[in-house]
Amino acid sequence: MKAIVNRGISAMRHRAGRYLTAIILAAGLPAWMAGQCAGQAWRPHVDPHNLRDTVTVQVVRHCSPAIVSITAKRLITRQINPFGSVFWGPVAGGPFVEVPADFLGSGFVIQKDGYIVTNNHVVDQAREISVKFANGRSYKAHVVGSDPQADLAVLKIDHGGVYPTIPLGSSGDLMIGEPCIAVGNPFGFSQSVSSGIVSALHRQIREPNNPTPLSNLIQTDAAINPGNSGGPLLNVYGQVVGINTAIRGNAQNIGFAIGVDRLASLLPRLMNPAMASGLEIPIKFTDTRTLRQPADIHEIVGIAGVAGSQITAIDGSAIHSLAGALAAVLQTAPGQKTVSVKLLSGKVLAFPIRPVPPSPVVVDAYKKLGIRIEQMTPQLAGESHSKIQAGIFIKAVKAGSIGALAGLKPGDILIKFGPYPIRTLQNLGVLLPHLPKTGRVQVLVVRKGGLGVGYLEFP
Repeated sequence: MKAIVNRGISAMRHRAGRYLTAIILAAGLPAWMAGQCAGQAWRPHVDPHNLRDTVTVQVVRHCSPAIVSITAKRLITRQINPFGSVFWGPVAGGPFVEVPADFLGSGFVIQKDGYIVTNNHVVDQAREISVKFANGRSYKAHVVGSDPQADLAVLKIDHGGVYPTIPLGSSGDLMIGEPCIAVGNPFGFSQSVSSGIVSALHRQIREPNNPTPLSNLIQTDAAINPGNSGGPLLNVYGQVVGINTAIRGNAQNIGFAIGVDRLASLLPRLMNPAMASGLEIPIKFTDTRTLRQPADIHEIVGIAGVAGSQITAIDGSAIHSLAGALAAVLQTAPGQKTVSVKLLSGKVLAFPIRPVPPSPVVVDAYKKLGIRIEQMTPQLAGESHSKIQAGIFIKAVKAGSIGALAGLKPGDILIKFGPYPIRTLQNLGVLLPHLPKTGRVQVLVVRKGGLGVGYLEFP
């Protein structure tokens, strides 16, 4: 079964009044200017003797290797026909069952180590995520960080390697009428291209299941369909100026994108080591992005509170962008004690790495019951082949503890504690302070798809 979910948009940016001028000037650019170099944006190179090879063609050719189709596997609830006939659809009284479904979307690589930007609604509640490149290669990926209110997420490809990227442009100086290009995965047709213009700016819309309206959006008339969500909105210099996020189902040629400046401001939250890898690293980056017309982005990454702290390298890796700095910090090696940051002045700073302290609920559960726990999530459910996506996952049980004597085992999912259902760590945290001094508490767990009952005995 496939459910295709998405709301997309895409567009591409350029100064409308200079569009023809840029094409004419590009025809005379030397070959070395067609590539990317420090401080110089990529430029399309239009051959006056081959008008088929347009700016749009070149932008798509240049950017497509870094654009991915995303498949997110989820469980959805369906009512089935109790009579079991292929000629009958769902009927009243039929049982509800959970069945797997594939939700489709798009994304693009912003950092060479395999960090991908997409919409949160594309990967929300995903048990498994795969990304497919234009060359046909597919990889598993996981969520590094997400912001449901902003409808943005960052993924990381699980397979090591160096991947093509798309540079981030600016959405703060977009003009109505600028040309735009959308590349995405509408209805599963990967690497589909549409083009149009920026139709309007500063739009506000409401998305299903998102109580916070999305504001300051870019409106475009580039053709957007389900599956485009998370794909890039490109300008004529091959820069991302927006992230496709929504369509109007009752209208034609009206789509919306989140401005790339919003993404840039949220990257430190979306690529936070404390959330992504459980490490505390006391570095707060500053990022200054200066636009030199028409499309050269000069980016300086520094350290907040340290004057003249332009960063040139982290742990030996050259740093040219905020995404690169955040990725370098996220990829600290196991057992590494410090992060080394080299400044433009030549000075080297060392920042300590510490594990994030476990939550009080986790500490209390081990202290009182002898069980090591974590929150059950759809991704963890997919990894453990469980249909249960909420509750408390038991990672380890201390020998001779109250939990061990109750028969709890690693891999169990705690779903009920006494008379109370347990879905989150917070639920369990409310109950742990009220354990009886003597007596017993019944617990209900899911083990290998079946239900089990145990009793926590308190002498």
